[in-house]
Amino acid sequence: MLRQVVAPLLGMALTLTACSVNGSRGSSPERRPTSTGRAAAAAAPSEGCTRTPAVSSGQYRFGGRPYLLTLPRSHGRTPLPLVLDLHGLRSNGFQEAVYSRVASLGAARGFAVVEPNGATRPRGWRLPGMAGGTVDIRYVRDLLDHLEGTLCVDTRREFATGFSNGGGMSAALVCGLGGRLAAVAPVAGLNLTRPCASPRPTTMLVFHGTADPIIPYGGGAPYNGNEARVPDWMHPAGGGPLVLPSVRGQVERWARLFGCGRTSRRQAAAGVTLVSRSGCRDGARVDFYTVAGGGHSWPGSPALGAGPSTTRIDATRIMLDVFAATKARQVSATGERPAPRPGR
Repeated sequence: MLRQVVAPLLGMALTLTACSVNGSRGSSPERRPTSTGRAAAAAAPSEGCTRTPAVSSGQYRFGGRPYLLTLPRSHGRTPLPLVLDLHGLRSNGFQEAVYSRVASLGAARGFAVVEPNGATRPRGWRLPGMAGGTVDIRYVRDLLDHLEGTLCVDTRREFATGFSNGGGMSAALVCGLGGRLAAVAPVAGLNLTRPCASPRPTTMLVFHGTADPIIPYGGGAPYNGNEARVPDWMHPAGGGPLVLPSVRGQVERWARLFGCGRTSRRQAAAGVTLVSRSGCRDGARVDFYTVAGGGHSWPGSPALGAGPSTTRIDATRIMLDVFAATKARQVSATGERPAPRPGR
């Protein structure tokens, strides 16, 4: 949820060779996603595929907000899978690109990656249940529409991830966009939002540390109960303090609503437990990575001063592997978008 990228992290921007704020194309070698043949065959080209490609990696604006766009070196009329990467509270799209590395690693694997800015102050994302909690859902929906009209995108292979407050937002989009996304991967923020009554089954990867002092793994008040650090707009719409459910409880709730029937458990790495729930409707799955002793951090990236991070797993590479292999999202026979379902 809440973070500021300190100055040393900005040096990591040198690794973002596929990403430039002046609109120049990156130099990362292109490597297409290792998609299944079925996913590739089911591509649904967006309106932008009929236009002459004129967009390159860079910083753009939509709806009064900037967003960072990172594209593979070679792109044109081949529909690209698209990843939304949403920053945490008090951060921005550029800092998210540096910290998560989704832009650089994703573009190298053939994904279009978009990192927009939230509009609130302090900058962040309003979630369902908060005052004005549908504003950012609508913005993301409209941004996706805009990107589909501008880029050559595979509309059946759109994904979202994010850190902290942005991670909560990525999960909220499952309901908020009515099943438009094929998979989401919230990092250190799942329990900031709650599922709606009947979400469309969506593959979900969850990463969270058990010693997170900002968004507590076991639920309760964020910031170790320091209410002054919670922005007014993040409080419940009906008033009162922000009290979070446990991460594990929310994972189980999503899995039940998706109709998942099988559970397996293994050690993904030293100190990292993976609980997988499969057999979900529509071929979805829910993978929950618990980092023992992990703080408020993105696995595979440096710690941000809110507890330790782990390098024994890399959340970015894991989620890109899953996104690449995820079956294309089916749409209605008429090709219409599903109606958005607000979260509850």
